[in-house]
Amino acid sequence: MKRRTFLMAAGASALGVMGGCGTSETGGASAKPDRAYRELGVQLYTLRSLFESDFRATLKTLADIGFKDLEFAGLYDHKASDVRAYMDELGLVSHSSHVQLADLKDNFDKVMETAHTLGQTNLIVPWIAPELRKPDSYRELADLFNRRGEAAKAAGFVLAYHNHDFEFDEVDGEVGYDILLSRTASELVKMEIDLFWAHKAGIDPHALFRKAPGRFVACHVKDRSEAGEMVPVGDGVIDFQGIFAHAELAGLKHFYVEHDNPIDPVKSITRSFAHLMG
Repeated sequence: MKRRTFLMAAGASALGVMGGCGTSETGGASAKPDRAYRELGVQLYTLRSLFESDFRATLKTLADIGFKDLEFAGLYDHKASDVRAYMDELGLVSHSSHVQLADLKDNFDKVMETAHTLGQTNLIVPWIAPELRKPDSYRELADLFNRRGEAAKAAGFVLAYHNHDFEFDEVDGEVGYDILLSRTASELVKMEIDLFWAHKAGIDPHALFRKAPGRFVACHVKDRSEAGEMVPVGDGVIDFQGIFAHAELAGLKHFYVEHDNPIDPVKSITRSFAHLMG
């Protein structure tokens, strides 16, 4: 296998004139003119062990830091109604949840019911198993995403797919991410771009946004060191503000801080929040 990127020869010059799109001064004193976001969300996978053991204490900690939007990665046997009630008490919202492929296939009505309880609109498939990372399987997945995307849209939801780096591998002359983008209907299936994994794969987000404008409803904001390690935002080399300058082109509306395996989850996301909102 070899890696392929979406770099385009004219990308840099064409995108240079677009700097600043998607930015806003509105939304309160904390907003800056060069920000594409007015508030930051957090992917709860970062704090999964804490959330599992005590969701109330975890949500209170997030609210105290200043996060407003939660992206879920499972409820860990907590009742959706209980979680929603405490979110409301803290002034937290959730626009998004990660949905396992098995549930997308066989339990989608329940998925939508839970999402409705939590007030969510975006249902995002976060990962596919290694045995599915081949062209024919990507085509089958794209067809499934179209069907579920149609059902989701009819019920008031948006279906999307979250990348790692493997989707950009070239296998048998084809790239999985290309298949997903081209075979799914743009009005039915969106994308959540994970900026760490895109960077690891050698992807230029600007070029990707130009390739599929308006397809990206959310992003994971996680940084990468020069050595390739996942680090809190601001401790790595990814140019987030340069990427966020093209948020409007991409369609980005939600921005979720994440770290897959932090030593100290609260310290990690607090540092990321301070960098992005400072």
